[in-house]
Amino acid sequence: VSLTTLSLESNYRDQNGYFTWGINGELPIEIGKLKNLQHLRINDNYLTGTLISEIGQLFLLETLHLQNNFLQGPIPEVYSNCVMLKEVLLEDNSIDSQFGMPEGICRLPELDLAKVDCSLSCTCCHGC
Repeated sequence: VSLTTLSLESNYRDQNGYFTWGINGELPIEIGKLKNLQHLRINDNYLTGTLISEIGQLFLLETLHLQNNFLQGPIPEVYSNCVMLKEVLLEDNSIDSQFGMPEGICRLPELDLAKVDCSLSCTCCHGC
């Protein structure tokens, strides 16, 4: 059996009566070894560090939800290797405004929904 969905979004824990983010730290590069992964949802956590290029090795990936974290850019061009990608949500992170959504990602044939912060250039993104 191989993993097709990794869904770890909105992991809160109550600590001393306060809600705090549950998952923190950097994205592990080992995610790139999950070759059958179709859905990666780790949004609404406290992830830090850079957007890892190893995600570009997930050729079957359809949804990439990493919004509402503290990830930094640039957005790796190799994400355009994910030719089945339908949704890429990266808004509300710490991606430097000098970086935008790579055009290779915007040209993916299955892409239906893309979002980054309004300060980033993106020809395929929806709404601000």
